[in-house]
Amino acid sequence: MTSKVIAFLFVFILSVQGGFDDWKYETPTRSIQALKPKGLRVFLPGDPRIKLFLFEGYIQNDTQNTSVFLNKRDFWGFGQKQKNRDGWIFEDRNIALEVGQTIVHRSFVSIGNPFIKTNGTNKDALLQLAGYYSPMGIFTVKVLEDPTARGAHCPETATKVRGGYACAQEVIFEDNFDNFREDLWQIEQYIPFNHPEHPFVSYQRPLSSDSNSNIFIENGFLNIVPKLQQDILKQKNESIQTGALDLLSGCTGDTCVMKATGVNVLPPIVSGRLTSARFAFTYGTIYIRAKLPRGDWIYPEILLESSTKKYGSLNYASGLLKVVLSRGNVDTNSRHHSIHEISGGPVINAKCRDSLEFYYKKMSEGYWSDDFHEYALQWTPERISLDVDGVNFATYLPGPAGLRAWLPQSCRGEWYQLFRNASAMAPFDHHFQIALGVAVGGTMEFPDGLKSGGKPKPWNNRGRKATLSFWQDKENWLPTWTQPGLVVDYVKVVAL
Repeated sequence: MTSKVIAFLFVFILSVQGGFDDWKYETPTRSIQALKPKGLRVFLPGDPRIKLFLFEGYIQNDTQNTSVFLNKRDFWGFGQKQKNRDGWIFEDRNIALEVGQTIVHRSFVSIGNPFIKTNGTNKDALLQLAGYYSPMGIFTVKVLEDPTARGAHCPETATKVRGGYACAQEVIFEDNFDNFREDLWQIEQYIPFNHPEHPFVSYQRPLSSDSNSNIFIENGFLNIVPKLQQDILKQKNESIQTGALDLLSGCTGDTCVMKATGVNVLPPIVSGRLTSARFAFTYGTIYIRAKLPRGDWIYPEILLESSTKKYGSLNYASGLLKVVLSRGNVDTNSRHHSIHEISGGPVINAKCRDSLEFYYKKMSEGYWSDDFHEYALQWTPERISLDVDGVNFATYLPGPAGLRAWLPQSCRGEWYQLFRNASAMAPFDHHFQIALGVAVGGTMEFPDGLKSGGKPKPWNNRGRKATLSFWQDKENWLPTWTQPGLVVDYVKVVAL
């Protein structure tokens, strides 16, 4: 049992005066790692009462007494509270340790808020902290560990994170969109010619800094709103049928320049797309609370997409996970292609999606775009499952030959042979990144023969004039765009 102390911090000096046995507190047990080539890491389990953690100690020599803590310091410093883990970590990456050495150590934890106390004589100000010293501890270095190795404070998990490691149930990615985090997101800018779904959009950086933009944050929500390309081009006296599009400044894709010629018009819609280009992971659960867009031929892109293209890039050869999909049309001759339905799940091959993709669906008498819902996708080495508002509505399990066994023979060409020695979850066995965006039209999400508002879909998915035909039907679809934007409250990824 440790005793209560009052600590004074002044010009980086910690002084202690004891007593106060009426307050009792058991300091959490510390775990210590000696690192290679040099360094020391200390983990203190979390306690909501702890406001500050200080660790200090020294390397003992053979002549020193181990029954008392000596007035010497080989290392001393404050631990950092871990945002995504329940605890504190102190690290000193400069101290060189050797196997067999003994470290004498102790810690101080403050469990109250600091306050300033003024000395009445000389008016010096002291920062006073109420807290506890732990009993003196002894740690013997038995092995030098890899700095990326998990310590006792980090339970193992199947989740892998690019450039690091994860602990079980750790929040490994989170954004509440209080402001735009350039350290988390990359804004895409390109024309998606090679997109397997061929949406009729260009992904562009924010058109302005206000709510008239295609990408903006307002009141803690991310907004991605499709806009008419023509409204931008007319400022330069151009049109989508005769003008040019130059997105080279800030280009993030393969195609960033286009000139309209004949039936090959410019993308009629300017949209937005974000990717977590600096963050990718394998296995985990992603939670996204969002309000889906409403309007004819609009659909959200709430995805996990391959960051390594392990099995190739054509037709989603390396896999795609749709956290949720819902078409924005309100009144169609097929409720399965309307805002009344959500679906999602794995896409293994864009040309054979009906064999596995979106096998499960969830219907609603209302519109999924009316309110915010939390959509979750759990991805494990054994299954892929989908939830909405905490209720599961889909689970995809691999067959005896893996998920790839769901594909028909017509989809088992040379590309399929890449899976021969792969895991059961292939192609979902490598790092994926988050993508958020809004797409419009395209050649995959809306089947030919679909009607909306009693009128036929204005383009043929295999037609050369698909984009132009969509644009020429603007008088029918534009009035339905009453809520065209995707609004995201938060995104969070949790390790298994």
